[in-house]
Amino acid sequence: MTSPFQEETMWFAMKEENKDMLSKDSYNAFFLVPLYLGMFYHAKVKIEGKVSRKLYRNMMDYGQQILKNFSPDLDFTEVEVEGFTEGNISEKKLIGTGISCGVDSLSTIYDRFAKEQDADYKLNSLFIFNCGTHGDYENSKTQQRFIDRYELNKTAAEDMNLPIYQVNSNLHAFTHKIAEQKLGYFAIYSCILSMGNNIKKYYLASSYSYDELMEFHNQSHDFDMAEYTESYLVPLIQTENTEMVLDGAQYKRSEKTANIAGWDIAQKHLNVCIVPENGVHNCSCCSKCMRTLMPLEAMGKLDEFSEVFDLDVYRKNSHKNKVMIMASYKKEGFATDNVDFLISHGVQMPGKMEVFTYKTVHTMKIYGRRILGNKFYDGIKHIIQK
Repeated sequence: MTSPFQEETMWFAMKEENKDMLSKDSYNAFFLVPLYLGMFYHAKVKIEGKVSRKLYRNMMDYGQQILKNFSPDLDFTEVEVEGFTEGNISEKKLIGTGISCGVDSLSTIYDRFAKEQDADYKLNSLFIFNCGTHGDYENSKTQQRFIDRYELNKTAAEDMNLPIYQVNSNLHAFTHKIAEQKLGYFAIYSCILSMGNNIKKYYLASSYSYDELMEFHNQSHDFDMAEYTESYLVPLIQTENTEMVLDGAQYKRSEKTANIAGWDIAQKHLNVCIVPENGVHNCSCCSKCMRTLMPLEAMGKLDEFSEVFDLDVYRKNSHKNKVMIMASYKKEGFATDNVDFLISHGVQMPGKMEVFTYKTVHTMKIYGRRILGNKFYDGIKHIIQK
């Protein structure tokens, strides 16, 4: 097949002082993304190197079926490798997790570092990867956003006296041709596997809880791989050296927020915003900021987070957002979690009539744009507002 990609080579890189952490005796880091691409483009995959027998068998025997169930665009493919590696763990034996200073990330760090007493399970290192979550590979702003977020997270890591390691890559030059939420998780797993001889155990912070995954996973079909499959796919992403553990699925998102609400590190460094133009600061009114602030308000913990959120902006928008999540109750996992948490803490929620009115107006806006087109609709809206 003719390659649809501008890049011809996949690569990983670390700072000069950490370059020896990259595994040189296996191609495990180059297995997952090509496997998905082969299933997507219906092409046989040939890897001119050795991979972990455990990883290969897990994905070929079981993983492909999970991926095929996730997306109708995928089909079984063959993967040819040169052979299999033996387990060869280094003396470092790192126990790590990613750091983003989001709720999922900090909840895992709090449980597996601040509270953990068993040395065989306690975190001793943090990681941040540039493989898609900071933007498109071709976008000139992506690398700077990665650097800015690294600096933000490095400050938090220093406050915990934990080392933080960067891995740069170009995997998103390939994965973003399909979609970040469909394939980007494989890029993250691959960055971990690129250091497989040094990482003994790696905690992956969950998206949904176990209950939410069962109830809402179909909404993520062919859209978000983690929310559809992570509880049973992640345990297959193993090698003889490296164990990946899904952590946090024992909590819903609001419970994770409650878990870290009294932690000084979270109060100083929590960063959840999805508005890229906002840099490393929380806008305090996007869906993720609101999703975080509402449980904090319900627990009476807002003021403790005044250093990282603009509470005046939140309070100005909080009622409108409560209406919105009520409209999505029992239809979307995070909204349902928020509503249940707020009600359980005695928060007065918007009434049925207000929610019905919002739903009606929202539906009319959607159909108005479909029928009239965005530009014409926005022009009429502007005239009416005058």
